[in-house]
Amino acid sequence: MESSAALPHAARELLLKGGGCAVNFECAPELCAPLRAELARSGRSVGFVRADEGFYDRMDTAAYLRLFERMAGTRGMADAALAAMGLEDARRTPLRRLTPAQRRRLSIAREIVRAPEVFYIEEPLAGQDAEGCRRILEWMDGVPSTGRRCIAATASTRTVYLLPGERYHLDGNGLERLEAAEESAAQGTAVEKIPAKAGETLLLFNPSDIDFAESASGRTALSVRGEEYACALTLEELSARLERYGFFRCHRSYLVNMQKVQEVVRWTRNSYALRLENGPESGVPLSKGRIDAMRRQYRF
Repeated sequence: MESSAALPHAARELLLKGGGCAVNFECAPELCAPLRAELARSGRSVGFVRADEGFYDRMDTAAYLRLFERMAGTRGMADAALAAMGLEDARRTPLRRLTPAQRRRLSIAREIVRAPEVFYIEEPLAGQDAEGCRRILEWMDGVPSTGRRCIAATASTRTVYLLPGERYHLDGNGLERLEAAEESAAQGTAVEKIPAKAGETLLLFNPSDIDFAESASGRTALSVRGEEYACALTLEELSARLERYGFFRCHRSYLVNMQKVQEVVRWTRNSYALRLENGPESGVPLSKGRIDAMRRQYRF
């Protein structure tokens, strides 16, 4: 049995809380096993979607889901799960021919069919394109209204801020609530170069080269043409220096170059993102509380 020894008491209490809700953990992969172990001994029925899963590769998608439908006695749920995860066109596709993104959605569809009291999903948006993200996020957003719980674990700060519900950072030191409230951007001063590092090499980027900046676990990283570079400046310092170059504090953990933004995406009623030319497919999180400020500043 997996051990829960490394799981802080506050996290265990959060896992065992009753009622319909969505809870998301930003944590290292090694903490997923303790999360699973605590849920397994909770006494509730739990649907587990792990980061590493195997399949009956000789079956097709529909047959795989109907197998679990028969075992769970949830008549009609297979078709509903296919629709929820956008897999209708792949219903006759052998599992071995599914893409990794389709397999991830199939794993979630399997647990939808089983209809447990609690859904637990590791890396829910892994490998998904925009449509896959939309399907998963919309479904996750609707779970609490059914009286069930949806618990997600991800190592990605970007992902945890896109997921609907409460958000927490979990590590060996304890549990920290990730607030939704945004800090106002500081007033800027002119700069021409922003320092960052690739290994031991010091790089100096023009502001126009930077797609966005991200702060996670006390560290700041610049995203430049799809690559990340460590930066010694805090997000507040970067905001102060880059505001005049068209950067916007879209989230307490993100600063985005608005010149690179192509689309404002609304995943759910409380989950928004900015899609960039060279950014992640799921987009950069946009806090609901910053939308009005963005509209006023950029007049749209």
